Amino acid sequence: MKKWENVANGSSIFIVLTFLPPYLDIIGISFWLKSVCIFAVLFGVLSIVSKIKFLQKQVTNKVSWVTLISAFIFVTFLSEFIFK
Repeated sequence: MKKWENVANGSSIFIVLTFLPPYLDIIGISFWLKSVCIFAVLFGVLSIVSKIKFLQKQVTNKVSWVTLISAFIFVTFLSEFIFK
């Protein structure tokens, strides 16, 4: 059994790594500053996710993987529509 927190962590990492770097490229900051910004945002998002009580509940492995994969697919399609 896994927690919903693990699913939310995986989804939030994928979302941040998908949407933040292109935005930081538009701003035109350096590679090192972009890396620090991504690390800071990931740390903040993961700490917020760990505080949500609903995400502390147990979930089966099958449901967690299906939810995580569907979130990946949804974010990928969403990013294709936004960036094109």
